[in-house]
Amino acid sequence: MRHLRFPGTKSWAWAVLVVLILNVALCGVLMAQDAGGGEQKQTEKKYTFFDVWILGGGTFFGFLLLAPIELLSIATVAATIEHFVTIQRDKLVPPEVVVELETLLDEEQYEEALNLCESSKNYITNIVGAAIARVGEGYEPMVTAAEGATEEENLKLGQKISWLSLFGNLGPMMGLFGTVVGMVMTFQTIAESTGSPSPADLAGGIFSALVTTVWGLMVAMPALAFFFVFKMKVQRLTFELSGVAMEIIERFKPVQEGK
Repeated sequence: MRHLRFPGTKSWAWAVLVVLILNVALCGVLMAQDAGGGEQKQTEKKYTFFDVWILGGGTFFGFLLLAPIELLSIATVAATIEHFVTIQRDKLVPPEVVVELETLLDEEQYEEALNLCESSKNYITNIVGAAIARVGEGYEPMVTAAEGATEEENLKLGQKISWLSLFGNLGPMMGLFGTVVGMVMTFQTIAESTGSPSPADLAGGIFSALVTTVWGLMVAMPALAFFFVFKMKVQRLTFELSGVAMEIIERFKPVQEGK
């Protein structure tokens, strides 16, 4: 029984490493800003692009709310790039491997063909290899093995692209969480104020709330859009490639019927 494996794990590992390094660097910047800003007068403050969209309003708490969504956005970009590279017909089914496999089968070199399927793992070889492994049992068992392998290969591709759907649905939820927390902070400031709080006192929580909402939507919209694109592409490729695999196996039918 073969085990399902999610391809492209190296891309995820690099994405996580980049985010960890980024978070450490940003925390250092925040700590330096907090240390140097304690004695400064609360006069006019100007927010930079970095303050707003990376630090979530220029505060450490805003960054804590925003960091998980930033991590999700990098994972989304990594997954999208990886899918564009690997979900291609020539990647799933290298033409030279198919030609070599058909040549071995035409020459009835089944052991060599099975070794080729084991050494060159891809969509076609996994299906044809499962069928060749049962060549001694007859045509029907071969077709059954090929159909089972086809379902497994289709499942692996479906699981692979489903991560984008997960990211697309998590983004707004994480943004909503940041929004609620920011509004709680704002109302807490109002409740604890002895007089009328100034707009500057309330701006921090609202700032963080709105920025996390925007980030959540920026993650969700492209993630769901690319998920739909890859879903349609996977459905088309699996339909075409499963047909190619069955055509290769079909050559065994006359041989089995002739016995």
